[in-house]
Amino acid sequence: MKIVFPVRFAEHHGAAVQTTSRELTDKGMMLTCPDRRPRSASLVALQLHLPDSMPPAAAMGRVRERALSPVADGFWLDIVDAVRGVAQRFEALMQLYAPRVNRAATGVAEGSPHRSAPRFPTCMPVLIDARGKLLATHARNISTSGLYVRTRAEVTVGSLVGIRLALPDGESPVQVRARIVHRVGPGEGSAPWSEPGIGLQFVEGDDDFRRRLDAHVGRLKTPPAKTEH
Repeated sequence: MKIVFPVRFAEHHGAAVQTTSRELTDKGMMLTCPDRRPRSASLVALQLHLPDSMPPAAAMGRVRERALSPVADGFWLDIVDAVRGVAQRFEALMQLYAPRVNRAATGVAEGSPHRSAPRFPTCMPVLIDARGKLLATHARNISTSGLYVRTRAEVTVGSLVGIRLALPDGESPVQVRARIVHRVGPGEGSAPWSEPGIGLQFVEGDDDFRRRLDAHVGRLKTPPAKTEH
């Protein structure tokens, strides 16, 4: 089942990588990670931000051999150990999201991963580095796994870009890589208010990126307090 949610992984004595999933089965998952792929057959510690109401799940995974499951910009791993209840959470997600994913993928050649994280409207400055070509734009919505930015630029779906997000937290812009998962050209939107732009899936960030992004999304989730007159 193709589904996107945040994942943190780290090899033993290795640097932690904050990325996102692309596909989930009852025994493993595919992670998007073009350049920081761990060694084949190695064990990695996982923190899974599953799209349910429970805290992130802890698990251990073993990276599959590349020859058995080649992925150009990611890798498959098998879940070999997990805290109690994670298997049941996987099963619940499969039952909840699989019907939606299957309906969305009908008639689509490749089918984009399902965005499970809620999106929130925003107007955040974003700088995109697409192979040396800089695009200054604004995000129109954001989630813990990606964002949609307004642009008419010609970009290639599936390509990787660097982005800088000017989060409104008083700190310097945060950097992360992202994968372009879809594009809406002028006049192609399914609704009258649709804006031309691109959908981006976060990949290969660090713990500071995750901390600041989660804090920002958490603020967007909380409605402003009502003032009494």
